[in-house]
This record gives sequence, structure tokens and C-alpha cells, in this order.
Amino acid sequence: MKKAPAVVLASGVGWIVFYVASFSALGTSVPTIESSGQEIVRWFSDHATNAQVYAWTAAFAAFTLAVFGGMVTTLLPKPNRYIFLGGVLGWVITGQVQAWFWAGLAVHPAGLDPATARAIFDIPQYWGPIVNGSTMTMAAAFVPLAFGRSAIVPRWLGWLSVLFFVEQAIETVTVFGESGFIAPGGAMNLYLGGVIGMAWVIGVLYWGFKRAGRQAEHADAETLGAPPISS
Repeated sequence: MKKAPAVVLASGVGWIVFYVASFSALGTSVPTIESSGQEIVRWFSDHATNAQVYAWTAAFAAFTLAVFGGMVTTLLPKPNRYIFLGGVLGWVITGQVQAWFWAGLAVHPAGLDPATARAIFDIPQYWGPIVNGSTMTMAAAFVPLAFGRSAIVPRWLGWLSVLFFVEQAIETVTVFGESGFIAPGGAMNLYLGGVIGMAWVIGVLYWGFKRAGRQAEHADAETLGAPPISS
């Protein structure tokens, strides 16, 4: 129990580090859903290692998020804990599927037919609008816990969860986009949603670390027979 706050902190920070590293590995010249088949083949021929590093770091991002999600789940009441964990697992699975498409395209890029490369590349671009369902689920688990007399989540995190949920719900329109800001895997998914989502994760990390610490203090107090510390 004493190690719980440290595990929450390490796994949460670990996910942030690997998540940022995975996208940084791709560089700034990465193709988009607007790229032609020839441009996609050329990029994977020149940057196969970048795609492989992205997939490698994405694997660790999935691991750390799963641990972080599991730890936060223990801090939530039923049924919110199950709702939150379901969203975490959905995010993990979607991220892994996206990563293996990138890694797969990097194996034999020189022999790729441009039309085939374009079709395969388009599939993981829809990770953004699809993963919104998982992130909305994660945020929804926190909203009701921040309001009312029995609230266990601070009001600021509740409102941040509302903002995150609404933004992610609106962001699902990228499934219909073809170019520009609302293109799948475009600026709305990566930057607007990414910034708000990262702020929300940091908020949950801060709350989870403090709550895990209070629970550890309660457990120590009960073990020693002392009056429990008020939460």
C-alpha cells in the first residue's frame, strides 16, 4: 500500500514520456491522409527506422497507461472504476493497432505499390476519431465524482473532465473529414485534442497521487491502531 503513490506517479509520468516520444520519433515530415501513395512510399523508404521507433515506444506507452489506469481504478468507486478502466483498455488497444500498421509499412517499403500503401496507411489515420470513444469514457467516469456532497474528486478536475469529454465528442467529426484541421489524424486530433487530453491526464495524475497517499496513510494508521486520518 505504501508503494501505491509512487506507482501512480511513475506509471503516469512514464506514459506521458513514452506517448510524447512515440510521436516525436516520427519527425515533422510525416505523411498525412492527404499524402499521395508515392509520397507515402517515399517517406517509409526514407524513414523506416522512425516508424519502427514509433511502434517500439508505443508498446511502452501502452504498458505504462495500462498500469496507470489500473492504479487509478483502485481509487475510484463502483461502477466508475469499471467505466474508467474500459476506456483505458480501449485506448491501449487502439494505440497498439495503429502502431503495428506503421511498423508493418516500414518492413518492405521499397516493394510497396503506391495505391496499396495509400489504402493501408489510411486505416491507422482513423485512430483519432475512433479513440475518442475511449477517452470520452475515461472522462465520463470522473464527472459525477466531482459534484455533490459525497464528491471525491476536486471540482476543478470535474470541470476539466467535462471540457475533455465535450471536446472529444466534438472531435469525432474528424471521421468525416478529408483534409485540413478536421482530417482524421490531423490537427484537431493531434494538437487540440492532444493538449486538452494531456492536461486532463496530468490532472488525474496529480489527484491520483494525492489520493493514493491519503489511502496509504489511512492504512498505516489503522495498522498502528491510531485514529484514521481524515480525507
